[in-house]
Amino acid sequence: MTCPHAGPCAQVCYARNGTYRFPAVLASHTRNLLMFLDDPEGWEQALIAELQARRFRPTGEPRDLPIQGDPWMQAWAQTGGAAVRIHDSGDFFSAPYLQAWLRIAEATPDVLFYAYTKEISLFRAEPRVDQVPNFRYLFSTGGLEDHLIDEQADRFADVFPDEEAIKKAGFYSQTASDLLAVAAPSRLIGIPANNIPAFRRRLSGRRFSDLTAERSVAIRRRAGSS
Repeated sequence: MTCPHAGPCAQVCYARNGTYRFPAVLASHTRNLLMFLDDPEGWEQALIAELQARRFRPTGEPRDLPIQGDPWMQAWAQTGGAAVRIHDSGDFFSAPYLQAWLRIAEATPDVLFYAYTKEISLFRAEPRVDQVPNFRYLFSTGGLEDHLIDEQADRFADVFPDEEAIKKAGFYSQTASDLLAVAAPSRLIGIPANNIPAFRRRLSGRRFSDLTAERSVAIRRRAGSS
């Protein structure tokens, strides 16, 4: 897993549990990472070639998503465009890696690429993340850079104990479709916690942002007592 700014979220990370720990899955993720590190240009070209296959072309069947005020997303949904979530575990671990994904998106302009990320400073430093129309992202809480999230302007996600907590906080649940992370008519995206008993016990009814806040308080207290 490559998450440079993972914070308290690492204590309850689903990618450290279940099928992600199977040897074949670990080997596959490691192989993909090494391919980029050893041959980034070859990795990029291989992905572009794969994404130009027929199965990534628009189906012509509209997607039922509550998209508002976003012409590109509306056109993409209407044509039944393909979507690729970047990372089901891990994160953007370097500027060259992020830039490679931006080029991949530009090379396949009718495919939607979207990602959750805790690498807020990395994204702030790369203006093109907001200039490639089919590249969408949202920040996610639980990392070491939560303090950089502008809650009044940024689209971001928080993990909650359950759907009721999401609704109570005024967030928009992405349970019906993960595409709602970037398609919902709200910047505030709620994700219910994974139903992994050990992780739910660690969360103990808290949100990921609560874990980050508690960590910050603990650090200040240690600093004050030293």
